[in-house]
Amino acid sequence: MRDRRLRIFLMAAVLAVLAVGIAVLAAGRGEARGSSLSRGPGGWLAARRYLEARGVRVRLLDAPPDQFEGRGVLVSTFPRQRGISSTGAAAEPLDAHLRHGGALVIAYSGEWGNSVELVALEALGLSLHEVRKPTFNPLRWRRFAREEWDLRPAPGVAGAGEPVRIWAPRVAPRMPREARPVYRGPGDEVMIAVLPRYRGTIWLVPADAFANARLDNLGNAALLETLRQRLGDDWTFDEYHHGLVGRVPVETEALGRTLDLVLLHLAVLYLAALLALARPFGPAWREMPVVTGSAGAFLLGLGGLHHRLGHHRQAAERLLGRVRELDRNLALPPGLDRRAGSADAKGLVALAREVARRRRGGAVPAPENERETDIP
Repeated sequence: MRDRRLRIFLMAAVLAVLAVGIAVLAAGRGEARGSSLSRGPGGWLAARRYLEARGVRVRLLDAPPDQFEGRGVLVSTFPRQRGISSTGAAAEPLDAHLRHGGALVIAYSGEWGNSVELVALEALGLSLHEVRKPTFNPLRWRRFAREEWDLRPAPGVAGAGEPVRIWAPRVAPRMPREARPVYRGPGDEVMIAVLPRYRGTIWLVPADAFANARLDNLGNAALLETLRQRLGDDWTFDEYHHGLVGRVPVETEALGRTLDLVLLHLAVLYLAALLALARPFGPAWREMPVVTGSAGAFLLGLGGLHHRLGHHRQAAERLLGRVRELDRNLALPPGLDRRAGSADAKGLVALAREVARRRRGGAVPAPENERETDIP
């Protein structure tokens, strides 16, 4: 009984931990972190408003980066809400911007397992490495998840002031040799650096450094002002990868021509259907009723049909031919053939009766017009 209660208690504890974890994950993903349009604690709306108040010309990129035609500063923050197609597609527009002497601000998220961010940084020749290992102790997990860092200026950096405060990241970009450290973490990790590339520069900063909830810190606001002074007053925020999509241009001329062709095909099909329905299909056909019943009824119906069509002569000739085929010993006088050639309805009946009597062997009197010539 005691073991059963212990199992129930453990299962309830596990379910409670899972419920809390799902709730935390769901709450964290509801905000567009890093977006200059987001009012949440992880958004960059305050940073954009600050730059606009300082006289900076701020634009929002609502199209893929390959359509970016400006100079100045291009800001790309992580995590993104929209992915990228391939490594080449991610690097080409950014390289073109750097070749023209522009500046690129990459705000990395510091989270582990973000494949989109990993691909985008690798396209720029950068990689991520772990700067803080997680703990699996439930009692220490809360402290690990809520840990904050104070970033101090690197040695030799002029204008050292208040530290930059951020949430402690899991990962950070591995800085190349040519990168110049600007701020370091508690373990001497390079967290903010500037990297010369082609004719421009790449600034690597944590995305949490300029979040809405961090700009009330003097060190974070001073860092943003330093970037404004160093990089100029022309900034563009990449909001396309955060879900902002502008109007897509439509080729109205080509679309209109295609629509005209479709309507023309429909008109031709309509005329063809009208012609097919208007074409006569021949005289109306009236089906004859199906004759059902006994053989006698069928023969009476067939005889009535021949009678209406006037087939008396043909019937008389066919009658004599069939009798001669069936009974070769029966001698029929030639006068019957002459009568069959001019037989009508009454003549056919009389001819049939006479043939029947001759087959039975009875004496058949000759007609008045044949008594002198046709004597058996």
